[in-house]
Amino acid sequence: MALRALDRGGILAVAGIHLSDVPPLHYATELFQERQLRSVTANTRADGEEFFRIAAEIPLRPTTVSYPFSAADRALLDLSEDRITGAAVLRIESA
Repeated sequence: MALRALDRGGILAVAGIHLSDVPPLHYATELFQERQLRSVTANTRADGEEFFRIAAEIPLRPTTVSYPFSAADRALLDLSEDRITGAAVLRIESA
């Protein structure tokens, strides 16, 4: 039912710890027009605490490249052509 309600390009993320089997899907009704069904890992609070403890021990130096929102097409092109090291960030321009 949730897949059928998605608009074109929509994603249904399933994150259940206890989940029944997924019933058979009808492609034309539930997945056509680039709809996606994804599962995501369910982690515990202890998992998150351990992750942050380990992350604090690693000298990470994240980098970003900033683009105005109006240049989103250029940001996507730069990403697709590996011209960015780190993450591309779109800035919302105030009116």
